[in-house]
Amino acid sequence: MDVKDRVAVITGGGTGMGFAAGQLLAGQGARVALLGRREALISEKAAKIGGIGVVCDVADEQSCEAALSTVERLLGTPSILINSAADGRMLNLVSPGGVPVSGDYIREILATNVAGLLYMARGFATRLARTEAPADGLRGVVINVSSIGAADGIMGSGYCVSKGAVDAAGLCLAREFSAFGIRVVTIAPGGIDTELFRQGTTEVTTSMLRPLIPSLHRLGRPDEFARLALHICQNDYINGAYIRLDGGLRTPFSGDVGGGVEAVH
Repeated sequence: MDVKDRVAVITGGGTGMGFAAGQLLAGQGARVALLGRREALISEKAAKIGGIGVVCDVADEQSCEAALSTVERLLGTPSILINSAADGRMLNLVSPGGVPVSGDYIREILATNVAGLLYMARGFATRLARTEAPADGLRGVVINVSSIGAADGIMGSGYCVSKGAVDAAGLCLAREFSAFGIRVVTIAPGGIDTELFRQGTTEVTTSMLRPLIPSLHRLGRPDEFARLALHICQNDYINGAYIRLDGGLRTPFSGDVGGGVEAVH
């Protein structure tokens, strides 16, 4: 896929990896819509890259549909979707003192990280399927953002379970959406230096992680995520794949970096 003049929708696009991907795609000539819950933030960030900012709470089905309809009306039918929005709270189901986590937390993290991804993927595919297929039959691509936390089993079961569902969605959606010429790829980042990561960790835990990243001994950068996302868009033979972007990090269970901090992007 040549991303020039393609319409790209990025949830969680106001910060971190989502914004970095939007910035790079815009620089390659894509028409970019950044979606997020904070209107002032996404409007400001979208203006910086020549895109549009659209308010969207992915946990709300109607909000997803309204946002996609707005993008289609203003920019055209999207052919790139990056599901980057996430509830990043890593809370234990039961505290060391035996206190259970609230049911609201469980419902909210599943609503954002699982249902939100499915709402967006459904709305994106529905609209794109109605367009005329190009000569090669490939209409577009979905990039879902997971986390190495699911595979590595870090502390914070609700978060891990939600990202495990994202992992499971990759191949099945690639097969389902193949009828419409839509590829689906999963990126599982780990240790990327974003606003969300910094809110959920401390310098102590960051210093502990660096030596665990072979050769590099540093955190990843949002622009490295963006370059991978761009390559996935451009390389049509990447489909149904699960790609870890972690520098070789394997997170020890005792090295949880969530800290119970409530950070949502």
